[in-house]
Order: sequence, then C-alpha cells, then structure tokens
Amino acid sequence: MESINVFYESMKDFFETKGWRWTPPRRQGEKWIQEDYSVEIRGKYSDGAYRDVLFTMRRTPGLIGQSRNKEHLSLGYQHKFMIYLPREYPANLSHIKMRAVTKLWHPRISTGRSGEACITVNGELDRILIDLIYHVLMDPKRIRPPKIYPKEDFGMNGVAMRWYEKDAEDIYQTMFAKWAQRHEKAELKETGGIRIIGDDSSSRTSPKKKSSTIQIMGEHEEEKDDEGSDAVRIL
Repeated sequence: MESINVFYESMKDFFETKGWRWTPPRRQGEKWIQEDYSVEIRGKYSDGAYRDVLFTMRRTPGLIGQSRNKEHLSLGYQHKFMIYLPREYPANLSHIKMRAVTKLWHPRISTGRSGEACITVNGELDRILIDLIYHVLMDPKRIRPPKIYPKEDFGMNGVAMRWYEKDAEDIYQTMFAKWAQRHEKAELKETGGIRIIGDDSSSRTSPKKKSSTIQIMGEHEEEKDDEGSDAVRIL
C-alpha cells in the first residue's frame, strides 16, 4: 500500500529534521518493521483489499493509567492500535474505525476493554498513523479539548479530558521532551554532513514554564515496567 510507504518517508523526513537517528523499515510479507514503528496487515477483504491494520509504536511516551491512589499517572513507551478500513477505502474515510490494543489513559480513548478510539480521520492511512503518534503524545491540535475548541466534546474519557485541558500545551511539551530523550542524535555523516538545528517550539527539551498539572519524576522516583515506564505526578 502506497500510503504505508508515504508514512515511513514522512517520519524519516521528520526524524532527519530533528537530527534523530533513523533506521529504514524492512518488509516481511504483509508486515513493515522498523525500530520505532511497525505496520502489519492482519486481515483482507475477499478481493485482497486491506481491511485490518495493526500499528505498533515504540519509544513513544503515552499515559497508560492512574495509580490506585490516583496521585500518579504511569507512562508507557510501546503502544498498539488496530485500524479497520472500510471496503470502499480510500473512499468513505469517515467509516474508518480505530481502537487501542494496549492500555492508554487518553481523553479520546475508552478505558474499557474495547479501547474504542474516537479520533477524527484527516486523511488516508499515512495521515492516520501520524495522527495516532501525536494523539499518544497528547498534542492539543489532535485531541482538541473543549476549553480550546469550544465546539468539541469531552471524548471517551471525561476525567482525562478535564485533567488534560487544564494545561494541554504544557503536557504536550513535556511528553514531546520525553519522546526526544528516547532518540539518539544521528551522526553528522548520517545527515549528509549537515548539522541540523531546529527552531520548532516542539523541539524544546523542557517546557517553557513549569506545568501546574504534570511533573516528570526523578529517576529515583520512577515506577518501572518491562518497557521502561516512568510515572508522572498529578499536581
């Protein structure tokens, strides 16, 4: 599928702009495998058209749940989504359905077993995959909290949305900084001998001001799991 190749090309360009090391994907049958992102075709229609797509992202911070006392939120770094394409794809994009396979504590994803995602589809599969990355990173432009976008609803997790919209931009910048920390800088020769210096506000390693809602805990305070999860403190 051409849109899968477009996705990888887009992420390659983004990584290179940030100066992060990028490894090219390799294809094994109906699966594209790459260090950060894998795409697998899990089901097809009778005529061979793609139907079920499994998307895996790694080294990407996402909120995966609350502690029992609800004073902390846990961060995980590996997330999976199923994307269900209608037979008419790429027509009828509004009929595309998505769900989180792994647990996420997110304003627009159900906390139930279904993991149903209420996410706006803005284009074909390449755009959907990119949007999912930024949803996990808590980008306000994707989540569109009602406090910033009054016409929007509270999504699938009203508790998460009310928490999030208090400091949406600071939360996103904090998550983006954690994302950047997980990625090695490319050697100068890997960027064609050009040293890349970005001026994008999202390339900051820390928020401009201390968030009143989210705080990354120190290394000695972190809660770890097999994926190297951290914890954030709700303030």
